[in-house]
Amino acid sequence: MEKVFVSPGMYLQGENILTSRFEELLQYGKRGLIVTDTFVYQLIGEDIIYRMTKSGCELTVWLVDTGDQIDLPEKTDFVLSIGGGRAIDLGKSIALREKKAYIVLPTSASTDAPVSRISVAYDEKGYFQEYHYFSKGPDLVFVDTAILVNSPIHLLTAGIADGLSTFVEARTVWENHGLNTLGVRPTIAAQALAEKCKDVLLANAVDAVEANKEQKVTPEFEAVVEANTLLSGTGFESGGLSIAHSLHNALMSKFGKKIKASHGQIIAVTTLIHLKVETRKELSAYQQLFQKLSLPITIKELGIQLDDAAIGRIAELAFTANDGIARSGSTITKSELIEAIQTFK
Repeated sequence: MEKVFVSPGMYLQGENILTSRFEELLQYGKRGLIVTDTFVYQLIGEDIIYRMTKSGCELTVWLVDTGDQIDLPEKTDFVLSIGGGRAIDLGKSIALREKKAYIVLPTSASTDAPVSRISVAYDEKGYFQEYHYFSKGPDLVFVDTAILVNSPIHLLTAGIADGLSTFVEARTVWENHGLNTLGVRPTIAAQALAEKCKDVLLANAVDAVEANKEQKVTPEFEAVVEANTLLSGTGFESGGLSIAHSLHNALMSKFGKKIKASHGQIIAVTTLIHLKVETRKELSAYQQLFQKLSLPITIKELGIQLDDAAIGRIAELAFTANDGIARSGSTITKSELIEAIQTFK
């Protein structure tokens, strides 16, 4: 039986590390592609690019929200994504496909995408298409909590929901002798990290959100940032995905941008459905926490209405081969899943 555990080459987190550890961004070569968006470029990107250029780097900048397309410049040494999900996914796809060094500098703790070797493909209308898997992960994940503490509250809470799904899904994989995202059995380490992610978030989520509101970097905020990013990222990738993410992908496959919610907000709802269909005792506690954090707890709160036909179609899509339910070895049936979806529609 094969087991595989993966992680980024280096994870560096701390307050004001853009000042104290800036040289870490310079260790992967002199020629780089910067992937960001207009807002983040104006917020911090321009200053980072200026400082890297002053240090001898030759940089090409791609603003992903302009509609422009870009090819990887010749003799590129590294790709640096600065920002959120779209910049991270696009930068990751370019860097890891072309086997270039990859650096991630996230501006929120809204997802665990920064540490993984997986990117998600959507079409122009926001419909989920597929996962892309790469042979290596990021070389450096650079998390400055002084930046993250100024990001909107809803991004942190979305990351908390996504992080809490990590153990829920990894547990299903483990109990059913399923496969992780690498197509092999998860390690004990992955399961332990997923469980620690859950424990940290349940203990610190409320206080971290308060710190975010006050824009203060506290131990609780630091703990939740690490859980949302590193623990959740390594936990889901090496521990595996299951019902919650299969349902997310099914919803995005059918509704795309009609859903007016972020990845983590959708996962909040699908995690509750996951817990419901498996009759887990912590369902009530999760639901109460999500309500306290102003996260959605019904599909209607995601901006869509489901009739019986739509629920049947969502359940069918969730059982797509190679997605989470199939990979995890879950023994739930479509009828059981439909009943659980009905509870949270």
